[in-house]
Parts: sequence; structure tokens; C-alpha cells
Amino acid sequence: MKKTILALSAAGVMAAAFVGCSEPELKNVRGEVKSVEITNDTLKSMVVAVGDEEKTVTLLDARFQNGIALQGDSIILDYIDGRDNTLRALVVTVLPKAAKYFEPSDTLITKETVAADSIK
Repeated sequence: MKKTILALSAAGVMAAAFVGCSEPELKNVRGEVKSVEITNDTLKSMVVAVGDEEKTVTLLDARFQNGIALQGDSIILDYIDGRDNTLRALVVTVLPKAAKYFEPSDTLITKETVAADSIK
């Protein structure tokens, strides 16, 4: 009888350990930063638009790649679920903006085309 109770107790403890100790799942999403909460020089949180949804992301544990994320930036967000329907960012990768090319006009102003007395 004691062996049966001991075996059942051990099985119950093992089952509770497997269920209760599951690690949070790391997720990845792309989005656009809609707003950023900054206090002094610390980024606290931001609102990210993912498709039609807007999600609040806490940044206290986040690592940034390619600079910090500001309003209007496109990002890749690696996160886990946080408290109170928020996301807890672990890695925020800022995607570079598209290059803007400059097409010069036919006449360029150079040192030779400017009067010598106007240069100081």
C-alpha cells in the first residue's frame, strides 16, 4: 500500500513538473512602429502595427539591431507573450529604409561656376 501511494505521488509530482515548467515560446513578427514611449533616455514601450492589429510591446529586456526603432520604422520583432495582453520584446531588428537616389540637374554649381569673390 505504501509503495502504491509513493509511486502515485512521484507520478503526480513528475506530471506537475512537466506541465508547470514549460518555457514561453519565442515568436517572430514583422511590423511598423506607430508610437514609442520614451522616459528620459529610456525606451519603455511601443505600439506596433501588424497587419490590421496594433500590439503593445514592452522594451525593458530588448536588444536592438541596426539602431533604435522610432515612429514610422519597419521592424522584425522577436518576442514572448507578456502580462496584461502585451508582448515582451527580446530582439528588435530595425529594417533599413529604401534608398533615395539623387538625379543631378544639367547644370551643377561647382567652385568654377561661382564667382571667386563670393567664396570666403
